[in-house]
Amino acid sequence: MGFQVTGIKIGNVAEFDWRFMRALIELELSLRVGDRVQIVGPDTDFRQIVREIKLSREKVKRGKSAQKVWVPVINRVRPGDAVVKLPPGRVDEPPPLPPIVPRPPDTDC
Repeated sequence: MGFQVTGIKIGNVAEFDWRFMRALIELELSLRVGDRVQIVGPDTDFRQIVREIKLSREKVKRGKSAQKVWVPVINRVRPGDAVVKLPPGRVDEPPPLPPIVPRPPDTDC
């Protein structure tokens, strides 16, 4: 099974807290409240908008590179899942389809 991801990998899931439905994310690049992300792994693949970021129990607007931040998630995630920042747009819109290449006309008559 292949994953269709269009974006920039910004980190990985380190932990999942199922009681509060949140993920601890080890950031490689920055993440802001309002960013669209896709979380992808062998058993995980969903998109959501980041509504909140917590750093040491304190709400922040942005997580920086090399920080570990807690982010509420809408589905279960697993340690090692990749977190990818998506380009702006709607969360529920599917990824763009490849262009349709017209088939050459049949020359057999």
